[in-house]
Formats: sequence, C-alpha cells, structure tokens
Amino acid sequence: MKIAFLGPVWPWRGGIAQFISLLAEELQSEQQVRAFTFIKQYPKLIFPGKEQLDKSAKHIDIDTIQNLIPYNPLTWKKTAKDIIAWNPDLLILKYWIPFFAPAFGYIIRYLKKHSDIKVHYIIDNIDFHEKWFAADLLSKYALNKADRLICMSDSVYSDAKNLLPNSEIIATVHPVYDCYDNNNFSAEKVREEMQITDKKVILFFGYIKAYKGLDLLIKAFPKVKQKLNDAHLLIVGEIYGDDSVYLDLIKNTNLQNEITFVREFVPNEEIEKYFKVADVLVLPYKSATQSGVAQIAYSFDLGVVCTPVGGLPEIILDKKTGIVTKSTDPEDIAQGIIDFFDLDKIKVSQEIRKEYSKYSWSEFIDKVLYLED
Repeated sequence: MKIAFLGPVWPWRGGIAQFISLLAEELQSEQQVRAFTFIKQYPKLIFPGKEQLDKSAKHIDIDTIQNLIPYNPLTWKKTAKDIIAWNPDLLILKYWIPFFAPAFGYIIRYLKKHSDIKVHYIIDNIDFHEKWFAADLLSKYALNKADRLICMSDSVYSDAKNLLPNSEIIATVHPVYDCYDNNNFSAEKVREEMQITDKKVILFFGYIKAYKGLDLLIKAFPKVKQKLNDAHLLIVGEIYGDDSVYLDLIKNTNLQNEITFVREFVPNEEIEKYFKVADVLVLPYKSATQSGVAQIAYSFDLGVVCTPVGGLPEIILDKKTGIVTKSTDPEDIAQGIIDFFDLDKIKVSQEIRKEYSKYSWSEFIDKVLYLED
C-alpha cells in the first residue's frame, strides 16, 4: 500500500510533526510512505514562538517533499497534483487548528474530484484552546469530505460527532511516545548537575501556552512546599507569549531557589534527561483534549497529576497511574501533587505498565489507519 501524509514533519518541530513522523516511521517498514510537507508553515508575524524549525541532532528520516505554503493559495493546487501524481491509496492528515482548514479543505476536494485516493484525518481538536473566527465553518470545510475521522479521546470524538454527525468517526487512544529513552543520561548525574539531589522533582514539560495552566501550578507550589519541604519544581519549555507573566509569579512565591526554569525548546536527544530526573509530571491544564506529554511520561514509567479537563482523565487513572485533581484551582492542584506522593510507587509503576500496553502504535494502526477490504 502507498500511504501519503500531508502536514508537518521534520524539519518542522513540535508534537504534531513528531506524531506524523513516528506514525510514518512505523508504517514504512511494511508500506510505501511519502510525506508532503510545508515550504513555510506559519507567517512570522503570527507565530508566537521563537523558532519553527527543529534543530535536533536526532530526528526521523522519511521520504519528504516540501511543496505547500498553507497561507499561499497558489501552492494548493500544485500540492494536490503532486499527491495525485504519486498515486497513493491513502492520504493521512492531522487537524489541530483552523489555520490550516482552507488549504487542507481545498486539497481534499481536488483529490476527490480527480482521483480515488482515500482521506483519513487524525483529529487533535475540534473545540480549540484559542479563539478562532468561524471555527466551526472552517472545521467543517476541512473535514467533511474525508472518508474517516480518527479521534484520540472521547471528548474529541463527542465534539466531532456534534459537528459532523454524518461522517465516519472512530474513537481510539493516543499512542505512546516511546522514542526518547536512548540511555544517554543518568538520572543521578543530571540531578547532581542541576543541584536537585534528594528532591521530589515536580515536572512541567512542553510548549508553555496560556491554556496549559503553568500559572496555576506556580501558584500551587507554595502549598506543596508546606507539606513537602523537599519538593522542587522543574519547568521545561519554550514560552509562547510574555515571559514576565511566569517570571513574576515565580518571584512572588519567594521560592526561586526551589524552582528551575528551562525556558527553551528541548531537542529530541535531551528530552529523556528531564523525564528521568522527575518524580511526577504535572498537567495543570485549563482545557485539554489528549496529551502527548502524558504519553512521554508513561514511556518513562512516570506517574502524572492532571486536572479534570477534556480527555486527560481518560489517560490518567486516578490513584492508579497518578492523580486527577478535584478542579483547576491551585489549591486542588497542590493537594493532588501532595496526594500523589502518598501513593505506593511500586503499584503506580505496575499500573502504568498495564496502561502502556494499550497505547501501542501497532494497535493504533490496525484499528484505524488501514483501508477496509
């Protein structure tokens, strides 16, 4: 079978690009795979981060053609024609924000008119974290001509059913990111270098955007310290927006020496060191669908504390693989972290391993990506 992808892959960075690359890598052992990706991804004027390209030394290599600028309609038809010329059986896309809807919707319609290529979407969001003008209309335009919509949480499945009740929609789970543990770092040595030996390390990891609730976690941290004197907060990720919001909050805690803030994008080859030194990952999200960061944690046998929003409680089993807090209030987040350290660590690890088996790439592929006979 020939399978095409449309969307970001290396050299573009971020969770979407990594997901597509990992899926393509899994498929190319048995299928012929090609990715059609961006010449440019976002205009600099609207991109809130510092860099769009992934400068990791370790990355996944797949057959790639750069032919699309999603905000330049002059590239849309050429991209569609390039896909048709390769003649795949199936085109797979990710959908995560309406910014890409006009380009993706046009290309799919062109394919449907001029070829027999099947189109499957993997949907991250329907109810978006940020406000988008005419979001429902744009999403319908992007998605309603696809042959199959694949959702990785019950909350996204429900949103998709409400928006597109006549579409074929499948619910599944987000596969685990099992590609980062390369045994390049010793947890003990990294702890020594970071001067956090004998600490309970609480990790926040990933792009820092308003909806991810880092502000709530920082506000919660002083209460955690009252109960867990040896707690240390490790924040790792590039800030999208104003750095001062978080720096001021940290200053107000008067716990600057107990908070390490790594304000940068982490290359693939260094991700493991932060998960290896952590005792718990915290997802203090204000809104959510599913979380790739939680799946990274599971691959490192690391428990998770999360807020009760979106699809997070589907991934984190309360009092088994972690703690689901009572609310997004900082007081409840603090209590959730405190409660986590009362759990039996061996039992948490056992439960994580049970859950881990549910999130394999092979099951994901078998269930939703192959064409029906």
